[in-house]
Amino acid sequence: MGSGPQRTDILITDDRSDSLIALEALLNLPHYNLVQASSGRQAIERLKHFDFAVILMDVQMPEMDGFQTVAKIKEMAEFKHIPVIFITAIDKDERYVYKGYESGAVDYVFKPFDPQILKSKVSVFVELHQKNRILLEQSLRLQEHERNRRMQELAQQDLENLMRYRSLANAIPHIVWRADSASRVDYLNQEWVDYTGRKSSESLGSRWLSSFHPDDISNLMTTWRSALRQHSAFELESRIQAANGEYRFHIVKASPERNAQEEIIGWLGTCTDIEERKRFIDELANAKVMAEAASEAKTNFLANMSHEIRTPLNAVLGFADLMLNTDCDEDERTSGLTTIRRNGQLLLKIIDEVLDLSKIEAGHLQIEKSEVDLNRIFSEMHNLLGQRAKDKNLVLTFHSSSDIPRYISTDPTRLKQILINVIGNAIKFTNRGSVDVEMSYDQPELKVAVADSGIGIDPEKAHLLFQPFTQMDNSRTREFGGSGLGLALSRRLARALGGNIELKATSLNGGARFLITIEAPARAQSDHFAPSKQDSMATQPGDIKKLEGVKVLLVEDSQDNQILTSRFLTLAGAHVDIAQDGIEGIALAQTLSHDIILMDIQMPNLDGYSATSRLRKQGYDRPIIALTAHALKEEKMKCLAVGCNAYLSKPIDRINLIEQIRKCLAEGPTTFIPSSDASI
Repeated sequence: MGSGPQRTDILITDDRSDSLIALEALLNLPHYNLVQASSGRQAIERLKHFDFAVILMDVQMPEMDGFQTVAKIKEMAEFKHIPVIFITAIDKDERYVYKGYESGAVDYVFKPFDPQILKSKVSVFVELHQKNRILLEQSLRLQEHERNRRMQELAQQDLENLMRYRSLANAIPHIVWRADSASRVDYLNQEWVDYTGRKSSESLGSRWLSSFHPDDISNLMTTWRSALRQHSAFELESRIQAANGEYRFHIVKASPERNAQEEIIGWLGTCTDIEERKRFIDELANAKVMAEAASEAKTNFLANMSHEIRTPLNAVLGFADLMLNTDCDEDERTSGLTTIRRNGQLLLKIIDEVLDLSKIEAGHLQIEKSEVDLNRIFSEMHNLLGQRAKDKNLVLTFHSSSDIPRYISTDPTRLKQILINVIGNAIKFTNRGSVDVEMSYDQPELKVAVADSGIGIDPEKAHLLFQPFTQMDNSRTREFGGSGLGLALSRRLARALGGNIELKATSLNGGARFLITIEAPARAQSDHFAPSKQDSMATQPGDIKKLEGVKVLLVEDSQDNQILTSRFLTLAGAHVDIAQDGIEGIALAQTLSHDIILMDIQMPNLDGYSATSRLRKQGYDRPIIALTAHALKEEKMKCLAVGCNAYLSKPIDRINLIEQIRKCLAEGPTTFIPSSDASI
């Protein structure tokens, strides 16, 4: 406000300039600010720029008369309270006057008017306006006073909250800190003092960094600056020195404080000791390393176990074959060699199952799909398992409930393995009655249902059925034997073939029904076949002289296997020379003319890998077949990589050995190009 009284705005509206001049001359007082308008529209426009105490409005004006102008003013919420006095020379008819009041006027002055009366009426409204202005100013001062009082109360509350916050921060068993927007620490709680042994005043600003490990300070500040650029919280691990001089790992966390404009005005953070947690994590990591090492050791153990069992097993099974095909006493052949062969095959089956299960768990099982003749597969199953059923006086039947394509695509080895396990299990656990094998096909899925009338399964223990090394109870293990691997392995194999094995129905002493499914697309325009229901027995082929005149060099360190393999070959008409190890084998291969070499892999002095590699480097082009007790696919690939033409795992099948020799001889000389894996 100025030094003099504040002038009051008065609006004079008339379309005649002489009337405006007359009114202005009459009301020309120092504390009045007279504002002229020559039309209703101009009067409305003037309202936006002044605070009028009263409006003097002529009634009769062109375009918009006084009544219309006042009506529009009263429609405007911010101006409808302004009093309006009509000044008119029109007749004083009551209806006419009533219309003026109805439009919003507070008074009428008729021309010619009395100047003193007009001045009095105007001064009343001016005085009222000034009093309202004073009241408004007093109200604003009261509001300002109330605002100041409230601000003082809020400031007091903030102070109390700050004290409460600091008390809470000091009670927390973590370091609590605050920094300004420039990353200078301005508060540290009591835990910092207790932990570091340094007073808060000694650690403010950037001095607190002296308690951090020197190697961690750079990472802390780099992370903090990055968070500042990104307007985000940050977290990292850092070592802080305790009062005893020990550095311990902490999780340092901080979140930005922002103002109303989302500008960072500071940082609130904590430091939490995680030394014990990190030690625990390190111990877990070490335990994981140890577990992985144990797993690797288990894999190595299984490979070594395979070798240690298969090598003597080769001699046992081989001699059994020899004696079954020569003139022997019937009792000896029946009670002795058949038992040896049966138990040998059982041991071999256990080894294969353990190795397969290990490969599945390690994710190394390889599926090799090819075209499969289902007629041949199920004929083999019937021949192989029919005798087991006949020995127990069981009826084993194979039949179909739909057309079965003869040729499908799957892994034949794994399919036979699944069928032998599941059907063999049904026979093993059935003492009387039958085992029924029903096949159906729904492109591309082959289904084989195996139902038996055996001892069944306790439903409460059915969840153990497909777990490895598990049988329903110990009494079954004693009565029926078995490793408990068969069904667990078979389910995993079926799933690897895109299917599954499920227990569909069972009851204790009421038999069981399993359903095998595999994904096996049929060959286009494949023939169909009906499974045979007739029992048949596999026959052993005779010793036809298929290798007549063939000269074989057998490199083998085991004397039993030397005798066995030599006998296999000589019965087929071959001439056999024997070398005791790789060194002697190389010497004989260079001095004698052999058609083919059978090379054992694991031998003293020089193993089969090295011997084969050296022969190939010297230009030896005759076929070499690897004989090994290792059954893993990796061993086969390694044998082929060093120059072997073929690979046979022990125990050696006599018929397969003869056929492999014939096949390699038919292929002729070998041109060997070493691969990157061929170095020994």
